[in-house]
Amino acid sequence: MTTTAPRETFFSPSSEIVRRRLLPIPGEVLVHVGDRVQADDIVAKTKLPGGLHVIDLAQALKVSVHKVRRYVCVQEGQEIAKGDLLAAIRYLGLTRRAVRAPFAGTVQRVDEGYLFLRRHPQNYLLRAYLPGRVIEEYPHQGVAIRTIGALIRGIWGSGGETQGILVTMVDGPNKPLTWRQVSLRYRGTILVGGTLADPRVLLRARQFHLHGLVLGSIAPQLRSLCERISLPVIVTEGMGYIPMAEPIFALLRSLHGHIAVLSGRGEGQDNGPELIIPLPSQEASEEKSPAWEKGVLVRITRPPFLGLVGEIVSLPPAPQETSIGIEAEGAEVRLPDGRRLFVPFVNLELLGKAPSQEKSPPPSPTNTSADR
Repeated sequence: MTTTAPRETFFSPSSEIVRRRLLPIPGEVLVHVGDRVQADDIVAKTKLPGGLHVIDLAQALKVSVHKVRRYVCVQEGQEIAKGDLLAAIRYLGLTRRAVRAPFAGTVQRVDEGYLFLRRHPQNYLLRAYLPGRVIEEYPHQGVAIRTIGALIRGIWGSGGETQGILVTMVDGPNKPLTWRQVSLRYRGTILVGGTLADPRVLLRARQFHLHGLVLGSIAPQLRSLCERISLPVIVTEGMGYIPMAEPIFALLRSLHGHIAVLSGRGEGQDNGPELIIPLPSQEASEEKSPAWEKGVLVRITRPPFLGLVGEIVSLPPAPQETSIGIEAEGAEVRLPDGRRLFVPFVNLELLGKAPSQEKSPPPSPTNTSADR
């Protein structure tokens, strides 16, 4: 028996992936349907209107509001460059206090001791994000790009969009990523670890210009640090100490050394944090997105079995009563220890078939023994 999945799968070893790339405001689209693009190619551009910046001249000059105008060196409507003198107090030919423009722009007005400075319009360049083929064009807005690749969506993420070589640093889904494993050698790469609890890993990742991290889980106290340093990070399981799901880890190990694209925030799209590993056409399988059927692997997303991966052994045709006394549609899942339990679809993540283990995964590039 097969039933329709209640939501799109968040994990697929090989599938068709389409992402829309849209400008924040209308502009010019630079590519057309049928064009092939690389991740860094510019597919559209526009100009963003400059924001209005308010400078408190009275406070900067330490004078009353009524005296500010006598010290202003610019006029309303004047175009200025960064560093130009806006206002100054001089005594005996010497400048005692001065206020300079923090950026290039246009003076809007001076009023009540404040100078209103509008930044010049900024060029906004929209990158393709995915290597692939343009399949749709939206005039003055953007495009849709299609590729074939592996897809892993995160429970949580931070940072923006990036790309880099995927490097698996640990030999098990429960192994922590340690600060000793992060060095200048991995500049520009995306590192894979099981768990993360040491803030030094994040600080060294920024110091050595890593392009991102993919983790099973992360200590809750590190969340704000990730966001503050704007390092692209995705977490597949959640906050705390939760090993990465085995099928996901096995897939990442098998794709060690491939170019991957990572989005920590899912900026400009509705897909959320994600990792995509584009595959050459000869590597792409004909496998369809996994369906809810017997033999498919799933992950439980609610306590008391949070994070456990099991196998669907049956799909009851009618709603079943759950442990909290409500009826819901779901699947009977066999856990690794042999136990069977009924789990509502809403509490399951569809993993699909586990990646083939016939090929030995590539060796980790560093010593994978980690300090706890």
